[in-house]
Amino acid sequence: QAKCRLRRCRRCTIPGFEAVVLSGMAFADAVQQAFAGNAETFGLVGLGWHVEFGSDVFEGVEGRESVLEGARMLSRTQRWHWGSCTKALSTTVVASLVDAGFFSSGWDTTLGDILPALSKDAADHNFAKVTLRHLAAHRSGICVDLAPEVEERLRVKVAASGMSFAEQRAAFARELAMSTLGCKPGEGFGYSNAGFALLSAAAEVAAKKPWEELVIERLVMPLGMTSFGFGVPPRDVASGGALGHNEDGEVDETEDLPWHHASFSVHSTFHDWALFARMHLRALRGDSSALKVVGVGASSAALLHTPVSPAFLGEMSRGPEKPMSMAMGWQCLWEEPSDGEHWLAERTGILYHFGTNFRFNAGMYLCAEPPLLMLVASNSGSSLAKLAGRLALEAVIGAGKVDE
Repeated sequence: QAKCRLRRCRRCTIPGFEAVVLSGMAFADAVQQAFAGNAETFGLVGLGWHVEFGSDVFEGVEGRESVLEGARMLSRTQRWHWGSCTKALSTTVVASLVDAGFFSSGWDTTLGDILPALSKDAADHNFAKVTLRHLAAHRSGICVDLAPEVEERLRVKVAASGMSFAEQRAAFARELAMSTLGCKPGEGFGYSNAGFALLSAAAEVAAKKPWEELVIERLVMPLGMTSFGFGVPPRDVASGGALGHNEDGEVDETEDLPWHHASFSVHSTFHDWALFARMHLRALRGDSSALKVVGVGASSAALLHTPVSPAFLGEMSRGPEKPMSMAMGWQCLWEEPSDGEHWLAERTGILYHFGTNFRFNAGMYLCAEPPLLMLVASNSGSSLAKLAGRLALEAVIGAGKVDE
């Protein structure tokens, strides 16, 4: 039987030293039951979590690396797939480029400005009017993803061509430009992975560097993230690593396509992921210099956290999700409004996102007051894994309110 490896600690001021304190066990028990209990209830292959409540840190794993015979128990050093929590990272990188002056009109720079040839040949003349702001906030009118058959054809084509990642993103952008927009830019909400692929393609053209280099130079290195990488978590013969599992619970080692690196395709340990999340929690709590370490000023940090959808009462959405107070790479409204209820986007003191590549699941939750940071990830790509993660987070949120 898999056993939970739960750690509770207070961060110590002595470099390299961590003092363990076994106090406040009621909240620690609530964390363990929330995550380990839901992992067992929903029959997940594996689940990991990292929780910071005030100055206390709780971290654990439950389950195994895969369903294969002889699979090892998960390790706390496991590198986890971030899913669409990657989008918050991508908008942070773009914000650093905006603040560094790489875009002529900042967030309002259009695809027509950055990719003039592509925009001129696009099937929809409004394609050229799409801005970085539209792409980052899912208000561009661009489809959720390319049609599966179109993306598969593109995958086969680039696999045989030896294209670089940047060239593959450019090819993806060309395919995307052949589609008609679902609405005029800025006039509606439509969740879009494809839009973030286009955002990264535009960024690398403006900065004259591949997206992967921009992420490493502008975010990973300044934060000191040592386990970060693109795509699904690598598997090492010696140290092991989790394998992804599909909706049916079968091992699925399919790689993510590189044009989705900015949409939902990075990985790291919880330790490194928390460096990123903690930085944004500080900003959410009012620290205007929190993102300075990655070259993002106070105004851009506030912009990343400010929801823009729905922009008006009764705004309709397209795609798989409602316009749930969507900011740039973050959602801000945890409790879904009742059917028929109308509301306008406003800051809530909460930032979160869930995501999956259908082989791994992940979630990230930040709350300003009381200060709470939670990361959850699973090597089960099923819809039940997302539900388990959501219920676990809700249980800890409730326990935190009682404790506070």
